[in-house]
Amino acid sequence: MANRSKESQSRHVQNEIQNLKSSSGLPFRELLDEQKIAAVLEDLGVHYRNRIFTPMVTLWAFLSQQIARKDSSCDEAVSRVIADRVARGEKACSANNSSYCTARSRLPEQVITRLTRETGQELHTQAKPEWLWKNRSVKIVDGSTATMADTPKNQKEYPQSKNQKPGLGFPILRFTVLLSLAVGTVLESAIGACRGKNTGEQSLFRQMWAALQPGDVVLGDRLYDGYRDIALLKTRSVDIVFGKKQSRHCDFRLGRKLGKDDHVIKWKKPKYDSSRFESKEEWEALPDEMEMREVRRIVRRKGFKTRTVIIVTTLLDSELYSAGELTDLFAARWHCELDLRSIKQSLGMNHLSCKTPEMVRKELWAHLLAYNLIRVRMAQAAAVYARLPRTLSFTAARNHIHNFAPHLKSTSGAEHQRIETELLKAIAQSRIGNRPGRKEPRNVKKRVQKYSYLTKPRVQARKRLVA
Repeated sequence: MANRSKESQSRHVQNEIQNLKSSSGLPFRELLDEQKIAAVLEDLGVHYRNRIFTPMVTLWAFLSQQIARKDSSCDEAVSRVIADRVARGEKACSANNSSYCTARSRLPEQVITRLTRETGQELHTQAKPEWLWKNRSVKIVDGSTATMADTPKNQKEYPQSKNQKPGLGFPILRFTVLLSLAVGTVLESAIGACRGKNTGEQSLFRQMWAALQPGDVVLGDRLYDGYRDIALLKTRSVDIVFGKKQSRHCDFRLGRKLGKDDHVIKWKKPKYDSSRFESKEEWEALPDEMEMREVRRIVRRKGFKTRTVIIVTTLLDSELYSAGELTDLFAARWHCELDLRSIKQSLGMNHLSCKTPEMVRKELWAHLLAYNLIRVRMAQAAAVYARLPRTLSFTAARNHIHNFAPHLKSTSGAEHQRIETELLKAIAQSRIGNRPGRKEPRNVKKRVQKYSYLTKPRVQARKRLVA
């Protein structure tokens, strides 16, 4: 009986994979095939000659640098291209990376950005109903920063922090992302300098509103609690669940009471401030008041400090959206922090190595595209093995994909399908541990290196050594 049960389960998995592959949409076909890249190139009017580093090969090599974090140099990428050509019976190309670097600079930034958006959006729209929150499309917004190679061009466009001395710091950019709560893919991103006018997270968030659809729910921290943005999002039929800004006064004795620590109150339009609005006409176009719901929850756990969480939302129906469901949804905002950690740590996007602003942006988008493609595999594994995508380990999935890739490329037919089945099985088995309330010191036991930090520009420090 046990053998028959295993055989039955194996047949079920094979059938599920076939169903996924035959379904419409990117997630259930090949992850990023040549036809899809060619279609984007044609639509953007990009023409190229038939050479070794075509846009397809260049993009695949670029993505391999993000997946293989420890072997992410251009020389390593060229080495993988050589190995792939030899395995397919073609002549090996030169090991010099100059042709590859030229091809990367020639690849239009719009190709990578569009593939990233399409990959994320297509998987998000095909999420299973049980992966959604109350059958609503929830998108999380958050921002972070990344440093890059210290070159004059990068410093000019993305200047370093004013607290750092010239020659000792790194150029730094700010980016915001719009992520799918259901499947974790990046739906949109905006990039800007880390200081200067219109470079804050809220300004970058407004640049991504085209990715929001009527009926969406946007989830964000208290930084995004602003009267103007909430009012404008309501005109787009987009609901919000944000943390309450510290400066906002909240009195639960006022307004229409919906339950304990839960009420609907009218917010008044703030006074005109020229530093916050582009023009007075923009301020006058906002409604004088709007109804908002405020929910407070006091979190008490033994051994931990008592925390008070207050959220603001445009979801006013207490019967359809209870206070407990809203606070649980706001707690799910933490997934965005974990996703950013995966992008910056597992894929190594915390420091970008390219030397010009244009290539830095391409590198950032290549990281986001690689992240989305890994999320596609995770969603496939979750669908086949009845898991939730958010319960699977991203780092483990990245490692499995990297290790299985050479074997998938060198096989076809039934053997290819068998290896792909085992890949999805390995991803599905790599689950995140449930560790509520885990608390660890932010320290490491093993020192990475014993070198001291530079206190003077490297040129001056080198002259001192010679002297």
